[in-house]
Amino acid sequence: MTTEHVVLVGLMGTGKTTVGKRVARELGRRFVDSDAEIEGLHGRSVRDIFESSGEPAFRKIESELLEQLLASDVAVVLATGGGVVLAERNRRLLKQTRHVVWLRAEVGTLESRLRATKGLARRPLLDGDLRQRLEVLSYERGDLYREVATSIIDVDGLDSDQVCDLVLDRVGGSER
Repeated sequence: MTTEHVVLVGLMGTGKTTVGKRVARELGRRFVDSDAEIEGLHGRSVRDIFESSGEPAFRKIESELLEQLLASDVAVVLATGGGVVLAERNRRLLKQTRHVVWLRAEVGTLESRLRATKGLARRPLLDGDLRQRLEVLSYERGDLYREVATSIIDVDGLDSDQVCDLVLDRVGGSER
C-alpha cells in the first residue's frame, strides 16, 4: 500500500466526512476530519474558536494541522474544512499532495443536505440566509478548489456509497 494521503476538499455539505470515513475503512487508513480534530485538540468548538478568537486564529490552527498531517509518514484520509483552500500556504501543501479530490455540488444540493442535518449550528460561516451564503462561498472558493484538486467528483444525485466508489477509483482502487 502506498503512503500517499487522500485529501477531500469542498464546501460544507458535499459529504467529505461521510465519504472520507468509508474511503479510509476501505483503504485501511486512519480517517481525520480536520474540524473535529481541531475541536478535540483545543477543547472548543469551531464556532467557539471563531467567536472568541476570530476566523484568522482558526485558519492558523487549521493550517498548522494540515501541515502536520501531510508531513506524516502515516497515510491518512483527510476531510478538510471547507475554507482550507483560502490560505496560499495550504494550497501549496495541497498541490504537493498526489490525491486531492474535490467533492463538488450545486448550491441547491448543499442547501438541502445542510437543512436536513443538525450541523448548521456548528457552522458559523453559514449564519444568515443559507442559500445566499452558499452561493457566495461557492463563487469565492470554486477556483481555489480547482487549483488544488487532482480529481473532481460531482456529487449531485449520488449517494455516499457511489461517491466513495468514485473516490477509490480515482485514487487507485488497487489499494483496496
